[in-house]
Amino acid sequence: MKKNNGQPSQAEQLYSVGVDIGGTKIMILIADPSGEIVYRKKVNTSGEFDVISGHIAECLRIADIPLEQVAAIGFGVPGIANSEEGTVIEAPALKWNHVPFRERMQRYFDKPIFVDNDVNCAALGEKWLGSARNTNDFVVVAIGTGVGSAIMANGSLVKGNDYMAGEVAYMVVEQDVLSNRSNSFGDFGLFEKKISGLALSQHGTMPNELFERFVRGDEKSISIIHQFVTDLSIGIANMVSMLNPQKVILCGGVAQSLPAVLERIRSTVASLTPVPTTIELTTIGEEAGAIGAAALAFEKVGVI
Repeated sequence: MKKNNGQPSQAEQLYSVGVDIGGTKIMILIADPSGEIVYRKKVNTSGEFDVISGHIAECLRIADIPLEQVAAIGFGVPGIANSEEGTVIEAPALKWNHVPFRERMQRYFDKPIFVDNDVNCAALGEKWLGSARNTNDFVVVAIGTGVGSAIMANGSLVKGNDYMAGEVAYMVVEQDVLSNRSNSFGDFGLFEKKISGLALSQHGTMPNELFERFVRGDEKSISIIHQFVTDLSIGIANMVSMLNPQKVILCGGVAQSLPAVLERIRSTVASLTPVPTTIELTTIGEEAGAIGAAALAFEKVGVI
C-alpha cells in the first residue's frame, strides 16, 4: 500500500546496508534509496565473519528493519577485491588472502552481497551523497594510515586488469630511483612512505598534532608539512595530467587536518600541471566508504 503522498509505506520501503571494514574500525550504516541514513554505528574492526555479521544483524534489529526489507548489502574492504566474483584477493590488515567473501557472507544473510575496495566505495559514496554529486570524472585520494585512490571516469569506476587501478601508494619519482628504492607487495609503497599518516607519525607526534603545531608556527613542523605538501602535490599533479579529472577529492583521517594547507596544495598542483582541476575535501568524512558500499548494493540490484 502506498501512502497518500505516493511514497512507499514503512512496510514497503527497501534499504541497503553499507559496511566499511577498516583496519581499526567498521562503519555500518543503513540507507534508503533517497540517501537518507536511517541508522549508523561504528565498532572495532574484526576479520571474523561471525563478528561482522553479528554487528550487521544487531544494527538491523535496533533500527527495526527486517531482513525482508533489505535489498542488498555492500562491503568495502581495505585491500584488493574482485568485485565481479565477490572475492577478496588480498587484505593484509584483516589477514585475508583469496577469501570467497560473497559466498561466506551469504551463509549469514540470504541477500545479494557485493564487495569492493574501500576507496572505490568511498568514490561511490562521494558520487551519491558527497563532493562528487553530478560529477562523472574525478579521483578520490584517501590519506589515512596508508594511502589509496579511486578513479571515476565517464561515470564508472576504473578497476584495472587485476583490480589494482588506483594503487597510488606505489608511485615513484626520480629521487626514489636514484636512491635505489623499490616497491613490493606487503610493504608500504614509496609514495605512501612520504604522505601517509604512518609516515607523518614517524616524526614523533600524531599527524593532527603535527598540523596544529604547523598552524602555531613551529619551525620543525613547518618544514615537515611543507615537504608533505610538495610530495602530495607532485602525486596529485601526475594524476591530474594523466586522467584530466574534474575534481580531486581528499579524504581519510589525515584529510581532516588539511584545511590548513588546502590552498597551498591547490597552488602547488596548479604550478606543476597546466591541466585544470578542482581540489576539494570530502563533505561526508569517515562515512564515505560505508555510504558508497550502500550505494554499490543499491546500484547492483537496480534500486538506484
